[in-house]
Formats: sequence, C-alpha cells, structure tokens
Amino acid sequence: MHKKILASVIAIAIIATIGVTMDPMQKFSAYGEKPQTKKLQKVTMDVPTEEWFSFKGITLQPGEFLDMVDTTPFMTTKGHVAMYIPCDTQGRPQVQFLQGIVDVGINTLAPVDPEYLSQLSTPGQNCLYHFDIGTPDGVTDFAIINNSTHAITFGDRNTSTFSIAEGLKQLSG
Repeated sequence: MHKKILASVIAIAIIATIGVTMDPMQKFSAYGEKPQTKKLQKVTMDVPTEEWFSFKGITLQPGEFLDMVDTTPFMTTKGHVAMYIPCDTQGRPQVQFLQGIVDVGINTLAPVDPEYLSQLSTPGQNCLYHFDIGTPDGVTDFAIINNSTHAITFGDRNTSTFSIAEGLKQLSG
C-alpha cells in the first residue's frame, strides 16, 4: 500500500510540475489499431524527481511482483535506478527489474539488465545494482519480480532509488 501511495504522489508531482495531459492510450494500442498521431515533445525535468524506497518487511513469493512506480500519463524516456537487494553467492539479483507500459489490454513489461557493483556488495546477502531506465518512446510502469525459487523477505537495508531525467509530454493543439 505504501508503494502505491508513493507512486501516486510521484505521478501527481510530475503532472503538477509540467502540466502533462497525455493519454498513454493515444500512442499505444493492444488491439492492432494504428496508433493515433499525437505530437510529443521531449522535456528535461528541472525539478528533483528522485525517490527513495524501503522494501523493509515486504515478502515476495516466487513469481510474485511489486509495482514500484507508475508515471502515467508521463512517458519516461530517461532515468536511473539503484537497488540494494538480496543476491545469490555469485552476486546475481534474486529479483528482476521490469519496465514498460501496463494499461487496460496492454502489457509491454520487459526485463532491464542491471549493472552489478561488486565493491559495494556482499554476495550471498545483499548486492548493489544500478541501471538506466526509459526508452525513446517512453515507458510508464516499473516493477520488480521475484525470479528465485523461494520467498524473499526484504530487510532493513534493502532499498531503491528511482529518478526521472527526461520524458515525453503532449504538445497543445
């Protein structure tokens, strides 16, 4: 529930700051329809958009996901994530980070490959990863999924930072 509230606050702050009125359904269709042509413009965010999340106490069963952020109707084209999360003895994350668009009839979530930072990690316990997010056409949804074979209960230090640097908004007219 905390994550949904935080995601809503992020989306409202972004919308209030840049006056976005874009409907993500205008660009993407799940039914094979030709996308409507709306003029989109890249904008660089002039306000801090970095958010910090604590996963403390959250348990994910194998295959279970956690929706972290939904930036609808803002389409994220550039951003960054850093996560300190459980990892195996080889330093591989026990969760997979996903990005894409999830809306009625649409699910384009796809894995994002993180970069492992060995100097700040303890394999078999927790490891630090970071990676860029966004696509040229923009994405709205960011989630993690438990890709291990056992339940994961996140501890005190399991955290994530999420920032947006650039996105798309609809031009008026």
